[in-house]
Amino acid sequence: MNRRSLFIAVVFIATFYAISALAQVPAAPPKIAFINTEAFYDDKAGITKLVTATKQLDAEFATQIKALEDGNTKLQGIAKELETMQKLPQAQFNQVAYTQKQDEGERLQRELTYKKTELESAYGKRRDALIGPISQDIGKGIDEFAKKNGYGVVLDISKLAQALLYFGDTAEVTKEFITFYNARPAGAATPK
Repeated sequence: MNRRSLFIAVVFIATFYAISALAQVPAAPPKIAFINTEAFYDDKAGITKLVTATKQLDAEFATQIKALEDGNTKLQGIAKELETMQKLPQAQFNQVAYTQKQDEGERLQRELTYKKTELESAYGKRRDALIGPISQDIGKGIDEFAKKNGYGVVLDISKLAQALLYFGDTAEVTKEFITFYNARPAGAATPK
């Protein structure tokens, strides 16, 4: 047997004994907890900083959102007018008026699409600036909470709801986490 073969055999035997030694030591399964992140936004029982920032964000964009809603209502009215015009008898149908109304609807549709895109962009940027630091702080809070309570795994039940077949009542710790987080001293996650 040459040295190379001897070396491979020794490494194989050492690996075999190491694996069998590890297999004999039962590892305790990690404690698992579930948190429903949707509950963070609850007005009464949610995370105070997050609820406040979300209300501020909604208030900042309320006028633009209302304008889009009003524009959509007007567009629906134009669609109904066009539908009514199409049902008219041929003798009463005015092609010029129909075309003008159709052009008005298309123009309004383009305008609303542009405004919606602009609003989504501005809202997203402001949300990142206002709620982003809070979300990061919540992540740190979950980490602290998990370590403090000995959880090896914390899962978001709002994302897993359809995949879970069963979990015990004691596994969901949403209320406990929200209480823990709201009691923490104010940190860097203050809304701007």
